[in-house]
Amino acid sequence: MARLLQAYCLVLLFVLTAGLMVKTTAAKVCTEGLGTCAGGNDCEQSCFERHGPGSQGTCDRTISPPLCSCIFMCPLSA
Repeated sequence: MARLLQAYCLVLLFVLTAGLMVKTTAAKVCTEGLGTCAGGNDCEQSCFERHGPGSQGTCDRTISPPLCSCIFMCPLSA
């Protein structure tokens, strides 16, 4: 009986873990243009203020004028 209970708990744990991994990997990455870069880490700061921790702002200086873009996890839709 104890072995059956252990097996049941192990299967339940596996199912719950798999469900959480599917939910986590379903998140999509979004990008947003933030306008021109001023210098320093202004793109990073603007991105953080708009989308919070985990976002990353970058400045593309290979074009003229240089432009900021923000990469962040898309909000989950209801």
